[in-house]
Amino acid sequence: MKRKIAIFSLFAVLILSACKTTRTVTKPVQTPTINTSAAPIAQVVERIQQSQPQFKTANINKMSMAFDMNDRKINVSGTCKIRKDSAIFISIQPFLGIEMFKAELTTDSMRVFDKMNHRYYVVDYDFFNKRFGVNVNFYSLQSLLTAQLFCIGKKEIQLDDCKLTTLPTGNKIEYQNNNILQSTEISALNTILKVILSARDSNYQLQTEYSNFAVLNGVNFPQTILLQATSEKKKASCEFSILRAEFNTEVKFTGTNPDRFTKGDIDQLLKK
Repeated sequence: MKRKIAIFSLFAVLILSACKTTRTVTKPVQTPTINTSAAPIAQVVERIQQSQPQFKTANINKMSMAFDMNDRKINVSGTCKIRKDSAIFISIQPFLGIEMFKAELTTDSMRVFDKMNHRYYVVDYDFFNKRFGVNVNFYSLQSLLTAQLFCIGKKEIQLDDCKLTTLPTGNKIEYQNNNILQSTEISALNTILKVILSARDSNYQLQTEYSNFAVLNGVNFPQTILLQATSEKKKASCEFSILRAEFNTEVKFTGTNPDRFTKGDIDQLLKK
């Protein structure tokens, strides 16, 4: 049981790499020039940014996480603290509020602590690109977890490289680079409903859906976030249900002392 909890808990942090992809031979890819007017996109992006969750700190002090990896299911409790553009701390508490796993994401790397086995793992964001062909960074992960508009691998929105499509129910913004095709669906109220990331040289796809928006401390935030990762033979999902949260309040970020843990090899862990 403990082993299963460890795998599912790590998946919560490394959701982008949950499904090991079957990579094909990489062919030279030329990103086509997207012919579109920047003005309409700029106006839509401005409306989205005005409507999306705006905060400096977030303290999600009660949430549940439902994991499903190839039909193996488990539910755990947890918390999440965010300091915008700086840090994300995720605590996973499978039993009676006892913290057994903790992930500390900063702008340059993430550290995962397995308190059960007294081990910790350090991963920089280039890990995703080298192993899975997904050029994600801290800001992309932050945006996925908080329903914010982004262009994968970038800190700022790349207006000149985006394509806007008007849908009956809202808009869709598409962005692509040499690795990823990104599609973002926006409601008529300018809230983000769905983000789909598809690898260009493999069958990997990550879909994130946002629902049950509610205003908390003046911040319109989804109460349910569903991440689904699929490849040819594997699938995994994690549904975050936010039960209690506060925004723009004082939040303490206390990093875990690694001296009390043995450093492990995350590649070896993911092979198990």
